[in-house]
Amino acid sequence: MKSSELREAFLHFFTQQEHTLVPSAPLVPKNDPTLLFNVAGMVQFKPLWAGLREPLPYTRATSVQKCLRLNDIDLVGTDATHDTFFEMLGNFSFGDYQKREAIRYAWDFITTVMHLPVERLWVTVHETDDEAALLWEKEVGFPAKRIVRMGDEDNFWGPAGGKGPCGTSSEIFWDIKHDGSAGPGPAEDKNERYTEIWNLVFPQFDHQENGSRPLLKYRGIDTGAGLERMLMAVRNVSSIFHTDLFKPLMEVAADTVGVKISTDTWEALAITADHVRAVTFVIAEGVRPSNTKQGYVVRRLLRRALGALYPFGIEKPLLYRMSGQVVEQMRHVYPELEERREQVALMIKGEEERFLKTLEQGMRLFEDTAHSGVIAGVDAFKLYDTFGFPIDLTKMLAKHRDIKVDITGFDKAMQEQREKSRASSFATETKTTLDTSSAGKFVGYTSTELETTILSTIKTDGAEIIISLEENPFYAESGGQLGDTGKIVGKDFEIQITDTTYNQAGARTLHGEFIKGKPLQELAGMKVRAIVNIARRREIERAHTATHLLHSALRKVLGEHVKQEGSLVEPGRLRFDFYHPSPMTPEELTEVERIVYNWIIGNHALVVREMDKKDAEAKGALAFFGEKYGDRVRVVSIPGISTELCGGTHLRATGETGMFLIIAETGVAAGIRRIEALVGLRAWKQMRHLRSILAETSLLAGTDSSKLPKKLAELKQKISEDSKMRERITRHLVQILSERILSESYTVKDTYFVSAKLDEALGREGLRFLADALKTHRERIVGLLTIPDKKGRMAVLCFASKSVAKNYSAGDMLKKVAAKFKGGGGGSATLAEGSITETSLDNLKTVFLAEIQRRSKEK
Repeated sequence: MKSSELREAFLHFFTQQEHTLVPSAPLVPKNDPTLLFNVAGMVQFKPLWAGLREPLPYTRATSVQKCLRLNDIDLVGTDATHDTFFEMLGNFSFGDYQKREAIRYAWDFITTVMHLPVERLWVTVHETDDEAALLWEKEVGFPAKRIVRMGDEDNFWGPAGGKGPCGTSSEIFWDIKHDGSAGPGPAEDKNERYTEIWNLVFPQFDHQENGSRPLLKYRGIDTGAGLERMLMAVRNVSSIFHTDLFKPLMEVAADTVGVKISTDTWEALAITADHVRAVTFVIAEGVRPSNTKQGYVVRRLLRRALGALYPFGIEKPLLYRMSGQVVEQMRHVYPELEERREQVALMIKGEEERFLKTLEQGMRLFEDTAHSGVIAGVDAFKLYDTFGFPIDLTKMLAKHRDIKVDITGFDKAMQEQREKSRASSFATETKTTLDTSSAGKFVGYTSTELETTILSTIKTDGAEIIISLEENPFYAESGGQLGDTGKIVGKDFEIQITDTTYNQAGARTLHGEFIKGKPLQELAGMKVRAIVNIARRREIERAHTATHLLHSALRKVLGEHVKQEGSLVEPGRLRFDFYHPSPMTPEELTEVERIVYNWIIGNHALVVREMDKKDAEAKGALAFFGEKYGDRVRVVSIPGISTELCGGTHLRATGETGMFLIIAETGVAAGIRRIEALVGLRAWKQMRHLRSILAETSLLAGTDSSKLPKKLAELKQKISEDSKMRERITRHLVQILSERILSESYTVKDTYFVSAKLDEALGREGLRFLADALKTHRERIVGLLTIPDKKGRMAVLCFASKSVAKNYSAGDMLKKVAAKFKGGGGGSATLAEGSITETSLDNLKTVFLAEIQRRSKEK
């Protein structure tokens, strides 16, 4: 069986047993705050056992659930069975069948569909579960000597997320290394020789946060069977990484890095395959790499994969290429992967670029500290805090060097940093605090200057002060739009606002510096005037409104497949990333620019409304990959042109945009293009700059601007003709020179040696022509040619015909000669160039001859 066949066989088997086929729930749970990721097939069904959804939609269900667990991340690639992302095959009963049927279904599927040999299977049951043990022995005839009783730690399945259905379980184990002997069994050799392939949980209780366990309303069955381990068993291979779920990914990783799959590369390639597989699925659900929650998991996995590949000399992003292989393997089961292929690649590539900037520096610190035999806690924390190394990456690297990491010291440093951060946030020189639970009220859509009250402040270690306002007209950076600047004016003081952002608690905070008054005065509760830099805000709004126009124009010219994948909106400039499979042609760019400009001069009014998200989507409003939206959304429309969900600030009408000028169209990832454009005053300044260049160029060419293209074409033609003429003259000259130089050559056995100092007018290109001419005259020849250069030094060229290059390497000989005269250079065995300080040909000849004689003796 292939993975696709096993997956399909499982679902077919249970639908034949009257189970309802239920699609996989999202990898990121929508309504379960206790979990970052779906960790089991039963998660989406928790309300059914508890009776929280009635009437029940079905009493039997089967599914293949996307799951992600990190609790065994250190084991990935080091053993046969552990991974992070996996698919859990499941069959479930809600007040319907119980242990007898569940055990029978499991046994029938394993023996009649998978055809696994009985002698390689073991079963475990809870130590108190006589019923399950008897069913295995009497109902299906499983050998009693291979039924193992175990305690709560192994055979009581706790609730996913710490709350919900739970109960005793019975697990089926596969003997990976079966050699004919009975072996010690899973109680003694779990995860080494025996791996769990099927877990039958018997949900009876509803675990509460206070620790109590009332009975479930609908007791039943919860099955978890890992597809990867099941496939390993049915294929009879030694690890999950030998199956078609992982091996093709490892092969792509090996090809990408330029290594072969071997015992030396296996762990790194397995880690890479697993981690890229995981992040492809997570990012496809809209999670962006970040420092919090699911985003941090993405970042952690990608950085761990890059760290695993570091010994192979990676210098540029490469993991993003592998995500395409994940999509190819899994898109027939999870079509959302195909829809998000380009977005996933773009985000992985961007994260790689960020980490690679610090990876080499971090590795230098790691190598420096590794020499002591242990990575100190402070150094592990510095790797984390300064260079972005997740602690498990440091542990992985240390394991391969057979050294330890001081985790206790790391935890201590981490705690100290948290306490320091907490202290700087709440205890300041001014004894004021920032209430992080209060975001104030944003009024910047309608007001850019108003009277308001300072809620709280933070005085940082430097000159910066961070402020929260009761009513705030300053837009905080989000959605690609930069934050506002401006000033806050109070009695006897003035603060220049340099940026506006969201803090970790989601509150809008203003960053500023005192430009008037005393920095240490008490500010909380003071009445102030908040003034946004309106000129800068307008330039940002011009760029933002133009971004919406550009998006619509691209969809009009290139097609409806165009989707925004990212943007940056700053004063007078925008950057817009979008999906399109090929570079745009000059004609397409011109047409897009024309359409946008027509919409600008049409002076279309913008309409901004708040509405339910479902209503907005029904009206065709575009939402963007990775953006988070609430139930109520802000919709920005330009009637007949554009309708988008957008929280940014905008112009009142398109005509206020002024000028619009595309300045670049480039590729940033597979299938992702980027357009950069200028608007308003910045576009006008660029046009003025281009006009001045045009005028200066016309003056130099001796013609007016309307005739400049024709004049430049004539000049280009003349330069080309002159160049060809000079080349012909030079070639003729070098033929004459070559005869003179050969007449002064000397030989060692059958090899000719020549040297000459020539006029600087010949140039470096002439030297190369001359070397070629000399080699055509003599089959075995070595030479040293020089000309004065414009810096008062000598340009030197050394050459050797192929027949003698082995003994008289031009590159090696040039380095020897140049080293004697404060110079340098390099090249191949047949041609090398450099520069030296010596101007005497006689001195050069002396050194050159000495090197020839030395090599002749060695020969």
